Amino acid sequence: MREVNASDPKVTLSPVPRRKLTETVAEQLLAAIRTLPPGTRVPSERELTKELGVGRSTVREALNGLAMLRIVEIRHGQGVFVSGEPGPAAEPSSITAALQRGVTHEFIEARLIVEVEVARLAAERRTNEDLGRMAAAIKKQEARLRGDLDALIDVAASFNVLLAEAAHNEVLRAMIESIVSLMVERAPKIYSLDGFAEWDLQEHRGILAAVRDSDPEQASTLMRTHIEELSKYYAAAGAA
Repeated sequence: MREVNASDPKVTLSPVPRRKLTETVAEQLLAAIRTLPPGTRVPSERELTKELGVGRSTVREALNGLAMLRIVEIRHGQGVFVSGEPGPAAEPSSITAALQRGVTHEFIEARLIVEVEVARLAAERRTNEDLGRMAAAIKKQEARLRGDLDALIDVAASFNVLLAEAAHNEVLRAMIESIVSLMVERAPKIYSLDGFAEWDLQEHRGILAAVRDSDPEQASTLMRTHIEELSKYYAAAGAA
């Protein structure tokens, strides 16, 4: 990558294979950025997307990972710049870990925005049928505490979908389904922690109780607290 400025943000990189796409993008950007002096503006997400032939979300995730490593600095409204701070050695393993932390941060942020409101609406709009389905999911979750991990994760995640169905908003339900796919992907790390599965079950019981009592404030508060505590478990598992 040659030096660029705000009026001439060009970058020369080869097309990226689909294998471990975000990691590959981050590694290519790192190799190019290392040749630039601190303060140099990195090409925009749009330009990198076009030149690398990948999606904008992939470029954004790669840049966020490099920001976690203090290799670049993201200045909102201005762009991305080569950092003047010394960062840790960016080996492939550290890049992967940084990307994971960046995604987890955005994942928790999104859950706080969407799921807190879903819990509130569910407490206002739930039907007896909704309550029955959520209670059945919690019963299955309890039954699988000592069983197959994948089965436990699937049924625990189903509670979030059923809660969204109880909110009776199809757009929010679709959002939750997207969130659940990320939940399932990351779940093995935190379910391997001692006591997490039991804690998660108890949290679901408390949220269901608030929904059953038609208490939107309690339901939303419990969901917010639940997600905030989850971020600590992710950190303990090395995923945040």
